[in-house]
Amino acid sequence: MQLTTPIPLQPLKPGINYNSSLVFLGSCFTENISYKMSYYGFKTCVNPFGIIFNPHSMMVLLERSLSGQLFSMEDVTTHFSYLAHSDLNGSTEEDVLKNLNNAGELLVRQVKNASHIFITLGTAWVYEHLEQKMIVANCHQQPQALFEKKLLSIDKITTDLHKIIELIHESNGQAQVIFTLSPVRHLKDGFTENQRSKSRLFESVQSLVDQGKVSYFSAYEIVMDELRDYRFYGRDMLHLNETGIELVWERFRKSVISKSISPTMQAVEKYRKLVAHKPTDAIKHKEQVTKAGATLIEKYPQITL
Repeated sequence: MQLTTPIPLQPLKPGINYNSSLVFLGSCFTENISYKMSYYGFKTCVNPFGIIFNPHSMMVLLERSLSGQLFSMEDVTTHFSYLAHSDLNGSTEEDVLKNLNNAGELLVRQVKNASHIFITLGTAWVYEHLEQKMIVANCHQQPQALFEKKLLSIDKITTDLHKIIELIHESNGQAQVIFTLSPVRHLKDGFTENQRSKSRLFESVQSLVDQGKVSYFSAYEIVMDELRDYRFYGRDMLHLNETGIELVWERFRKSVISKSISPTMQAVEKYRKLVAHKPTDAIKHKEQVTKAGATLIEKYPQITL
């Protein structure tokens, strides 16, 4: 008896291996998967500008960074920037500006060297700052009266995604771009509003897939159809718990990672478990970790610990 409706997945060709260089951009779901890749020793860069939920803000950050246009004090508002996540906040305006430009430089380096770029879209709902006439990446808990909430049209989303692909390929024509749709429901927008948002993102991404410009990993569909049970969610009933993340990770792993490197991944996992072990003899444990790490690097020099 089959108790789920498995989502058929197309294997990524060629699959990811330890020579791959990975960039993850987008919503918090991106960070869940990128953490797993880092855990297993892959070369990974995740969200230099912090979590970015909407496609327009992601396009703006890529355009500013890849065009070599430095950020300025005009992009800073006291201790934060409306262009980025609160991860880039600072105690002074100068600190924020430094964080923005450092993030931009990191993003440029990573995109130019990337073999695969994963982009996870979270929402088509955006907030436009009324005075500055700009869509913000994050409202930074500022008064709601400063913003107007809008739902991006399919045409606008598609235009922004085309621009993202164009910017990436101008910097690195060899990079494979893989889109995912975040399975996290933005229910603060409303149930119907969340579905409208996800539908617009999905339609725009699929138009790129149909044109052969990008690949797509069905994270949203896996969660909505295969994990249709609240035991896979955290206490907020919106975000996946560890079990849910692990199940999606297993599907992701089988879909995009080359089977030939499974022994290496197992060796890295064994090392990670040794590191996480709580020893009775801390000195001896440290010696074991150091020795195991050196042996692992010697045998698999392409991994990143």
